Amino acid sequence: MFQRIEFPRIVAAQKLQTWLLIMSLVALGLTSLLVLDLTRNLRTVVIGEACRMLENAAKELLQTAQNRHLEDSNDNQKLKTISYEVLRSYLDVEGGFLWGDTVVGHTFPSYTEPGTHLRQPALEHRLVLEARDESRRTGKLAGRTVQDGRDVVAVEVLSSPHSELSSWTIRRIINFSDSSELNKRILLVGVMLFALLALGIVLRFSFSLQRGFSLLQSGLEQLRSHPEYRLPDQNHELKPIVDAVNAMAESRQTIEAELRREDRLRVMGRMVAGIAHEIRNPLNSMRLNARLLERRLKDQQEAREPVQLVIGEIDRLDTLLKSLLAFRPDEPVALRRQLVGPILERTLALVAPHAKESGVEIIISPAVAGHPVLVDAHFLQQALINVILNAIDASKGRGPVTLDMAQTSKGLQIDIYDRGPGLLPEQEDRVFEAFYTTKPNGTGLGLAVTRTLLEKMGAQITGQNTDQGTRFRIFIPAEEPSH
Repeated sequence: MFQRIEFPRIVAAQKLQTWLLIMSLVALGLTSLLVLDLTRNLRTVVIGEACRMLENAAKELLQTAQNRHLEDSNDNQKLKTISYEVLRSYLDVEGGFLWGDTVVGHTFPSYTEPGTHLRQPALEHRLVLEARDESRRTGKLAGRTVQDGRDVVAVEVLSSPHSELSSWTIRRIINFSDSSELNKRILLVGVMLFALLALGIVLRFSFSLQRGFSLLQSGLEQLRSHPEYRLPDQNHELKPIVDAVNAMAESRQTIEAELRREDRLRVMGRMVAGIAHEIRNPLNSMRLNARLLERRLKDQQEAREPVQLVIGEIDRLDTLLKSLLAFRPDEPVALRRQLVGPILERTLALVAPHAKESGVEIIISPAVAGHPVLVDAHFLQQALINVILNAIDASKGRGPVTLDMAQTSKGLQIDIYDRGPGLLPEQEDRVFEAFYTTKPNGTGLGLAVTRTLLEKMGAQITGQNTDQGTRFRIFIPAEEPSH
């Protein structure tokens, strides 16, 4: 049933998978370091770029003023023209000149026109003066960087060594903590992390599937030689397949057991047909002669008792023979749609003496009218008698036998509850086998015959332990069984 199956590898080679996983982990580690470094140095990088741009702008401003011989001039209009021409090449940079402590030539080309009057805020003016004083002392560019709320203000100043003129440039980075540059970089890092995470998930899924396929293939090999083997329950992506294979193996084992049982019944049926033909005629002759002998000895009581004992044993053999005839494959079935209630009432009337003798009460749940079902009245009555008699024997001295009948959309079910010790695990599998019995004087045919009779008319019987004993359920389908 289970052929050898070769599962494809999810990745071409195991080594390739291993190397991909190692590379992914290394890349993930490097990206994590990059994120940490970016978080730590982003402020320095952005401010450094801004300061370099301001330095170049300040140098160009002072150089242009010197080239146009305005180094000793405080002509605001001329200096404003110079600063506007120079700073319009520098985005978001404003600037101008200082003559002493006075701001001259102040422009902001990125956002204002050349003639616009600008006023320098106190904080920026203070920073410009501090940087100017430092530049005069060192003879070099001097800068200041401060946090102003959510903004960062960067200032660069360069003083002329020959006059009071100094050039200054300022850039205010608005909302520095929410800047677009930071968002772009973080977004880029996030995309990289997501891609690496996706790759790791794919590789993990690949490893899991490959390991699962290997276990599944090994399990199928085991099932070929050991039908009772079941694949281990695995909590991974292949669990539904494992469950399906186990269910299929369970069904296979059940079907094979049923086929073996049917083969045994067919062999038994053929054997019984031959035995019945050979035994019934002599048995009937023995009964007839015994009856005649009983009549002749009717006045001799002591002589009649052994004859009556022989007749009783002959009748018991005849009953046993009739039970065996139920296994014949050609046993006729008289199916007819009818109510089960009257059949159950006749059955209870037949078993009532045995129940009374055993001291067991039979409790019947409120009857359900139900619908007619397709049954053989004789077969069903014989099956019910066998099950109820077993229940009475099991419940003797322990409690009552309870009968319950229920109608469902699928059919009619009759439950017989006893108060016996229940079925042992090994008995549950063999309780319906022919000649299997747990009674000292039993024949092992009662439940086997019951099952055979019920199956011939399309019904089923099952046995199950309950809290107080055993429940045998007879199920008669609502639809006519197909043959």
